[in-house]
Amino acid sequence: MKKSLFYFGAFLLTLSTFINCSVKDVVDDLSDTQKALDCANLMVEIDKKWNEEDRNCSEIKSDVAKILDTCNDFIDAEQKAQLQFYADNCSTDN
Repeated sequence: MKKSLFYFGAFLLTLSTFINCSVKDVVDDLSDTQKALDCANLMVEIDKKWNEEDRNCSEIKSDVAKILDTCNDFIDAEQKAQLQFYADNCSTDN
């Protein structure tokens, strides 16, 4: 009886550890997905700001710096080049 109780306890401990690890992985994946969505939304917003007739270049440059800082892992090289183009070609006189 004590042996089976010991094995049952070990099984529960192992199962609990496995479930906790799996839940952590799922939470991490969801967090990364949310960050990627946030970055995609920031890219859409900066595109809108760039296309405005009376664009605010200081705001655009600030947004570019923020996106490059926080979204570096979630945007591709083409998007990074686009952001750099915005920063380089936006005159603060506008």
